[in-house]
Amino acid sequence: MRSMGFMVAAALMASGPAAAAWQEYPTPELGYVVEFPAKPTLSTGMYKTVLVPSATAHISTVKEDHAVYVASVVDLLNRKEEGATLLGEAEFNLQLLGDLNGQSISRVEPGKDAIFGRFITIDCRSGKTPDQPGQTEAARMWFKAITGMDCPDKARLTANIFFNRGRLYLIQGINLPTDQDASFGPAALRFSNSISFYGADGKRHAADNVQ
Repeated sequence: MRSMGFMVAAALMASGPAAAAWQEYPTPELGYVVEFPAKPTLSTGMYKTVLVPSATAHISTVKEDHAVYVASVVDLLNRKEEGATLLGEAEFNLQLLGDLNGQSISRVEPGKDAIFGRFITIDCRSGKTPDQPGQTEAARMWFKAITGMDCPDKARLTANIFFNRGRLYLIQGINLPTDQDASFGPAALRFSNSISFYGADGKRHAADNVQ
């Protein structure tokens, strides 16, 4: 189901040749679909935090001059009952990357099929003061391991994160610093809001097919 944020972003991008390049890239083996402006590069990384000693992260990436789009899916299939805690830890680590610009509840799929997550926007900077020594450095290492890149100073990170059926999903659009404000441009918002999920039966909700 498309959120209001996605519809606004899509409207802003409706003109010009770049809009035609965006399309869905289904990944049924990982239970989700997301839109990219080009075919993503696939890789794997290691998800390692205080609560997760080691887990595999499946990474899909498209890099442009002005932005980077990264979908990271972490296999935590043996920890399905800990979704709320693991989602909260991921959100905590994201906030260590810089200054919190926005934070809200996110929802994908309608009605009884709804999957709730967190939507967070960070203005990245390397000098964030943590609660405890070493937390900022650990968070930046964690982020690089699951995205393949740093979040550079003055970049705007927009992340839509969910825990669903044993997997942690981090759908992250990064507006890179330019001569203009890093928050400029709706592509990162469009990307982070484009996620939809396969159901337990392997099918997608009918609303996902409405453009």
